[in-house]
Amino acid sequence: MTLDPVELLENLVAFDTRNDGDMKATRECPEYINNILSEFGFHTEIVESEGYTTAFARRGHGKFKILFLAHFDVVPFGEGWDSDPMKLKVDGDKAFGRGTCDDKGNIVSLLLLAEKLVESDFPCTVMIAITGDEEIGGRQGAGVLKEYLVKQGLFPDYIVVADGSGQDIIHRRRNILPTIIKVREKIEDIKGRKETVRITTETFGTNTRHSAYLRFGVDRHAMIAASKYLDLNPLAVIETVRGAFLKSNVVPDWVEMDIIHPDESGDQLSYDATLTDLMRSILALSLTVFPTKPSDKGTNICPNILSKENDLWTLYVDIRSMTNDGEAVKAAFQESLKGRVDLFSLQVHSGIGYVDCDPNSRLIRAFRWALEKEGIPYRIVEGFGASDSRYFAGEDADLFDFGPKGDNVHGANEWVSIESLKENAAAFHTMVEVLTREKSPV
Repeated sequence: MTLDPVELLENLVAFDTRNDGDMKATRECPEYINNILSEFGFHTEIVESEGYTTAFARRGHGKFKILFLAHFDVVPFGEGWDSDPMKLKVDGDKAFGRGTCDDKGNIVSLLLLAEKLVESDFPCTVMIAITGDEEIGGRQGAGVLKEYLVKQGLFPDYIVVADGSGQDIIHRRRNILPTIIKVREKIEDIKGRKETVRITTETFGTNTRHSAYLRFGVDRHAMIAASKYLDLNPLAVIETVRGAFLKSNVVPDWVEMDIIHPDESGDQLSYDATLTDLMRSILALSLTVFPTKPSDKGTNICPNILSKENDLWTLYVDIRSMTNDGEAVKAAFQESLKGRVDLFSLQVHSGIGYVDCDPNSRLIRAFRWALEKEGIPYRIVEGFGASDSRYFAGEDADLFDFGPKGDNVHGANEWVSIESLKENAAAFHTMVEVLTREKSPV
């Protein structure tokens, strides 16, 4: 059995594995992955929790255990695609489709690695796990997998999280602190004239909509820009707000506000006073400061989803920061919002934690040696988004994240470099070989 990376990627992209918390992928994709791994001598099984599945495979035994971890779930498609997101489009070295870079391209690299391992038979245990709920937090995937490995006596000595991009070694990642703000509608009357204001998100040099990738100062978040509009028009009030609200970590492409400008000669109209206050408060909210470790990416505060149920508006804010102190973040938000909006509730979850691993660890040294041997340029960096690595970072695990060249993660026309998928498989294989040597260069 000889694997074709393009065919593998085409098949993986064709599986509808969208995940927004309501949609769950079927077992077809993980079973497809396991079927291939079993062909290369891996013992395979499906680990399931709350309807979410993880393809898990292992082979070999010896000096150490190493886990390669990726995920098959993807974010919803969104707008602006030039081709069908579920049909792979190849243009030279670029392959377009939802999940090509995040994270099905990484699965291809791990399958190519499995193929190479057949001829090597290194004296170690190699495990490959592909989870199905990374895009909604990973609790039923990586979280359950970690518990399973501990119970089975399989907790790894080394962990490579194949969930990155740019062929950079990622040794640090910020925590995610999910924040939920609720306010109760308050309808009031006013005389005025109506206007619909549409504001779009704009990102510099990329089409990504992943909120962790925003660089405030050059990128524009539609919800924060909408709040700036209200700051510039202090007498305007809001009838309602709608937008391209997709997922907790996806910045909406656009937001529309039905605005009423006060005018005594205008029509008798109604507006939502509390919603108006909430939208005005977003600008201040996005600038809230709280204690945190230094981060190359700073702190991102992204109001990504606004919804209404009965008379309650809910604003979901995606927080990325190098802190695990949810209570300190909550206190800072309460102070920031004081006197601005009448809160029904404010919840800040502390998240799983941030990742901060030693760039001089034996695993990273071995991978650096492998990348140099394979002629792959690299950097050692802090990553933008989170990954399943946070479930293992608190165990003093030797780990890093890594992924192929690509772009437009969580946005339209997501793509990956096909050649980089093959390069990564070769580098992973060389790394395992280095780690098993009696006289290691690292």
